[in-house]
Amino acid sequence: MRFSPLLFLITFFFHSLAIAGPGFRLLEAPDPGYKAIAVGLWYPTDVAAPDSPNTKFGYALAVDAPIKQGQYPLVLFSHGYSGWYGGHADLAMALANAGFMVAAPSHTGNHFADMSSSVDQWALDRPRHISLTLDFLLQNELTRSAIDAKRVGVYGFSAGGFTALSVIGAVPDFDHATALCRQSPDEFVCAEGMIDIMVKAKLDSLPSQAWGHDPRIRAAAIAAPGLAFAYTRKSLADVDVPVQLWSAMNDHSVPHHSNAAPLAQRLPARPETHWIEKASHFAFLIIPCRPAFKKADPVEYEMVCGDADGFDRRAFLETMAQEMIRFFNETLPG
Repeated sequence: MRFSPLLFLITFFFHSLAIAGPGFRLLEAPDPGYKAIAVGLWYPTDVAAPDSPNTKFGYALAVDAPIKQGQYPLVLFSHGYSGWYGGHADLAMALANAGFMVAAPSHTGNHFADMSSSVDQWALDRPRHISLTLDFLLQNELTRSAIDAKRVGVYGFSAGGFTALSVIGAVPDFDHATALCRQSPDEFVCAEGMIDIMVKAKLDSLPSQAWGHDPRIRAAAIAAPGLAFAYTRKSLADVDVPVQLWSAMNDHSVPHHSNAAPLAQRLPARPETHWIEKASHFAFLIIPCRPAFKKADPVEYEMVCGDADGFDRRAFLETMAQEMIRFFNETLPG
């Protein structure tokens, strides 16, 4: 679930093949009392992309182009721990090219350039950022008429999976989570003391509405869901939207057997599941895996970008994008 800040700084300086894509804008969503939230926005446009990369995530997009006339479903992205708005740009582009709008906030206090939030703070701030981003886009004159407010979904990776679960109505059960940490102290979240920090901050006594359930969000795609072991059937009872669940079978950060597998069994309605053989936790990311990163930090590169023999990350992510497009088309029908 953790990324080196170097990993994301490296992505700002690589040379990449130009890949034609949709429109893109970088916006700022107000968050009164806090820093504004940086939001990457991908969307359909009639303007052609340039021939050379012109974005921080290395793709050629029609930056600041007008949104193509129409009304589109919206998918909100929640990145992983210390990620950023551009970390899943490949998926965002695929969705935008298929007729979606995609909005990805960089979670204040929990992105690569700002890790100032404590665990108990970002656990609550992340779902709040998703709802604030949605509020902002539905009010902003550039975007409000282009979004079909009845067709809103969310995608979350790792800590973003925890975020997505919160906004669709899941509430952690800290007694259950603490018991699992006693049994499996090497589980990443347990070893890092995250559950203990949340309990010490009395998050276990919060009312369920404090976790950020947003009924405007009608479907969720979730990959490598961090802290998924913290839920029980009872604490998932309010989840009433379709869920597409992805898990890497070689994930050592968010182990399949203690997270996605029990989550799939405990959700009120059986989710659509994709269990990916030979995949690691970071198989859901391709943006950082560039030569400059490999040269700067070969050890970290191997951890993040190294794959098992026979696993083709690029081909997998292309398939994942198509499956997500199908899922959101089916669950957010026009």
